[in-house]
Order: sequence, then structure tokens, then C-alpha cells
Amino acid sequence: MRQAEICFPKFPVEHLANRIMCLRKITRIDQHLFMSALLSKKALSPEEKNLVEKVYQGLNKGWIKVVD
Repeated sequence: MRQAEICFPKFPVEHLANRIMCLRKITRIDQHLFMSALLSKKALSPEEKNLVEKVYQGLNKGWIKVVD
């Protein structure tokens, strides 16, 4: 018997990063969508790398809160 897999819709990295930074919070679903968007790409553009860094720094410095 196969384990159930959760399929998340595909959203652009830019859209997800901007949403997270604008709301200054990240939910578990946001995290899964963001990671899915990042891992589905063969390579990130310089702009996408910059957005990932901004989200990471926001989390690290407490500007973005982790919520459920």
C-alpha cells in the first residue's frame, strides 16, 4: 500500500518570498510551498537567490515569525 503524498500547487519563488516578507510571518504551509518551489528548479536566478537570502535573514533576525 502506498503512503499518501501531499501535492502542493506550484507558485513562483518570487511570489512566495514576497508574501512571506510582506506578512512578516511564515506558516508550515508557506514553508512547504517555498521549499517545493525552490527544489523544483534546476538552478536559481540571482534574484531568487537574493529573495531566499532575505527570507533566511528575516527568520534569523526575528523579523519574520514562524507560526502554525
